[in-house]
Amino acid sequence: TNCTSSCGNISVPYPFGIEPGCYHATWFNLPCDLSLQPPKLFLGDGTVQVQVLEISAPNATVRINSSRVEFARRGGGDGRTVNGTWGLGLPRDGPYFLSEDTNMLLVERCDVQAVVLGGVNNSLVASCSSVCPPAYQDGNKFANLVGVAGGCIGIGCCQANIYIGYSFYSIQINKLDGSFDPGTELSDSIYIVDQGNNYTIMSETGTPETRQTLNWMIAYNMTCPTNASAPECRSAYSSCLNTSDYAMGPAKGYKCQCSHGYQGNPYIADGCQGIAIG
Repeated sequence: TNCTSSCGNISVPYPFGIEPGCYHATWFNLPCDLSLQPPKLFLGDGTVQVQVLEISAPNATVRINSSRVEFARRGGGDGRTVNGTWGLGLPRDGPYFLSEDTNMLLVERCDVQAVVLGGVNNSLVASCSSVCPPAYQDGNKFANLVGVAGGCIGIGCCQANIYIGYSFYSIQINKLDGSFDPGTELSDSIYIVDQGNNYTIMSETGTPETRQTLNWMIAYNMTCPTNASAPECRSAYSSCLNTSDYAMGPAKGYKCQCSHGYQGNPYIADGCQGIAIG
């Protein structure tokens, strides 16, 4: 077939594709913007561009550089609470959800509590609080705060692992002392990022990349066939795995995986090859 296999330096393995006839389903149609140098690959529902950085068919993951958490311009009735959303541009009723155990909430701000609520039921997912000694209340000194041992411990910044994967999250920021000043911009200091992301706290010098890892399902809102092979698992040495067997969140569907002793792309014929030993 004449399917484009890459966009810029990003490989595009099946079930993903760029041209009609090259992808498994609409969810996996990824536009490649050739007007950019280098060209960039995107996914999403078209409302917000979500850049694709890497696709893994064997692991059923996509690394993305998404938009920041978007917050309302005004706080709550007393000015102590501001609400935001992460996941703009991702399909809410589709095959992608935040990869569990690999992403975290990162807050770079003084005297706030951050609460992460997941999905349509607003289930509590994560929370952390950050305070600042008086010496760091001066905004010029805030940029000098750094994490301890590669992470934030609640002084000037805090972090919390996100163990339950959803396609979108509501983020609530509560001011611990007083209220937010009118026009407070929080998008530059509240992130959901990969735990392994080499972020730098830089309130004055710029914004760290907001990279995340998503899991995806080849079949959404379905379960593995009980008495037959899943048709999407095309390799002879592959099998079907329900999301309920590897994810805590509400995502329902399944993915394909190569059998033990094999590796590769289970979604194409002869995609799983034996692992050489010795």
